[in-house]
Amino acid sequence: MPKSREKLAGIAQRHWLGEGERLAWVAGGRGHVGSTVGAVRTAPHRVVHDVPSPAAPEPAWPLPTRAVSENRVHNDEWAHDPAIWGWAHAQHPDQAAVRCADLFTAGRDECWLLVTDRRVGLVVEGEVAVAPEPAAGGLLGRVRALGQSRDVPPLVTWWEAPRSVVRAFTPVPLGRHVRPEWFLRLEFADGSAFDLRDEQAEQTVRTIHANL
Repeated sequence: MPKSREKLAGIAQRHWLGEGERLAWVAGGRGHVGSTVGAVRTAPHRVVHDVPSPAAPEPAWPLPTRAVSENRVHNDEWAHDPAIWGWAHAQHPDQAAVRCADLFTAGRDECWLLVTDRRVGLVVEGEVAVAPEPAAGGLLGRVRALGQSRDVPPLVTWWEAPRSVVRAFTPVPLGRHVRPEWFLRLEFADGSAFDLRDEQAEQTVRTIHANL
């Protein structure tokens, strides 16, 4: 990932939070996202809505196993595939978890989840927020490109909502092995949910609650 979670949190503290707003948690994409939308399960997730195109190379992540990508698993067995970092659960495409899956899929390791005592948001660094348009040739084009780069904000918000959009943050043990795979589940008020892999999910939930 281009920056550590701590560095991204520092940028958010300086440039994204409002006055008196407290940052509770930061998490960044570290692998592929899968989804179950209604009766349709896909891995990697297939983007449903229009999404930005970040100006960053695609990370060299391994693809999910064929068993997962071909939907030859039962229930939450996908959790044992190390290529899967997150999973969205929804009944229809307009729910919040699908928005998260879309943007994490588009942003890859440049997309970050920010949770504060007021908001939940998905952000990217300004310099990679949107793929730049080709600059005009010659010196004038280069000067214009430099001018545009100076105007880019440190963080660009791709999606945000009031904190109340998340009904609960829950540690969930998934999979069928004796030793489970731990995920942090965002339970949205619209009934959808998004799971992100977190070996310390129980501690993460305690940290989030302590900071809210």
